[in-house]
Amino acid sequence: MNIKNIIKSFELNKPIIIWDEKKEVEADFVFPAEMVNEEIINFFVKKGKGLLCLASEEDYLLSQGFFKLPTNNLDTLKTNYFITVDYISTNTGISTKDRAITIKKIATGKNISEFKYPGHIQLLGSIGINNRKGHTETSVELMKFLGYKPFSVLIEILDKNGDSHNYEYIKSISSKYNIPLINVEEIYVEAIKKQLYVKPVAEAKLPTKYGNFKIIGFENNFDNKEHFAIYKGDLKKEPLHVRIHSECVTGDVLSSKKCDCGSQLHLAMQKINNIGDGLIIYLRQEGRDIGITNKIRAYELQDKGLDTVEANLEIGMPIDNRNYAIAAQILKSLDIKNIILMTNNPDKVYQLKKYGINVIREEFHNGEITKENNYYLKIKKTKMNHKIKL
Repeated sequence: MNIKNIIKSFELNKPIIIWDEKKEVEADFVFPAEMVNEEIINFFVKKGKGLLCLASEEDYLLSQGFFKLPTNNLDTLKTNYFITVDYISTNTGISTKDRAITIKKIATGKNISEFKYPGHIQLLGSIGINNRKGHTETSVELMKFLGYKPFSVLIEILDKNGDSHNYEYIKSISSKYNIPLINVEEIYVEAIKKQLYVKPVAEAKLPTKYGNFKIIGFENNFDNKEHFAIYKGDLKKEPLHVRIHSECVTGDVLSSKKCDCGSQLHLAMQKINNIGDGLIIYLRQEGRDIGITNKIRAYELQDKGLDTVEANLEIGMPIDNRNYAIAAQILKSLDIKNIILMTNNPDKVYQLKKYGINVIREEFHNGEITKENNYYLKIKKTKMNHKIKL
């Protein structure tokens, strides 16, 4: 994501395009609300053709007296619609001039008493990019990155046939008007790098059969799960040995032989105890983050002959749903930047690097191999690219 190009586009009175290829599969023109004018609104309406909206943070809109539209909760995208408004001194509210005035007045901090409703500017409430990766959240987050007020103007881009899902058309618009095209994921990654949603709030001694450790609890405003970490020695040591372990009740607690998870956790504790310095982050991502009940459903299918990949897909779940952004957040909250990662999972390495953690090197980390988990490990190696020695 080229910040300079984005700012330059705005300064030339041109929008950018934010493209969401995963969820909504559509693109929006986006522009800072504080800079809006008749010309840019006219461009949005003529070339975008979707619903003209003003996005800001939900809490701010509520504090200014704006309120949400009722919902029957059937919108799978969970768009956070507020009321439509016009500034009180506008005429009909529909002209490009009137709409530009309404948008700028909201961005200057006016509250609901100075607006007519319903009107012609659709308000959208951002609930934070950590909670929802939509155009609403990413556009507001981008404004904050760039030093603008947290208000964005946006409109969906429809092609000549009214289709909002034509990526080739979106690329042609970007090229024709020399408008930067940015992916939602790029803004999300930048947010993880720039903002801290997690902080350590409690620490205690933890004597174990594998040595004496300390355990850390966190206040987590990222995904609101109770992740924790255990460590030994000096966390300032660089590079620090780190193991990121996803919760596995069946392996970690019940000593299941169907996987190698419990043995990997205990091996990490033994390694760190022997080294003298290191950290284990325990993520509450049961069953590769599909949950214990879905994991049992998948186990039932595995008992009937499906492998771990096939079983997840059969029950409508991703092969691996884990997001290691929270692990990067925990590392940053502990001021840990350079690590030696104990893992066989290349996706874990890729994600941590993407979120700004410097993985100096990977360290092979094989758990116990049993006759019950041998086939499971083979599938992880052949279908999920895990670097496992069998």
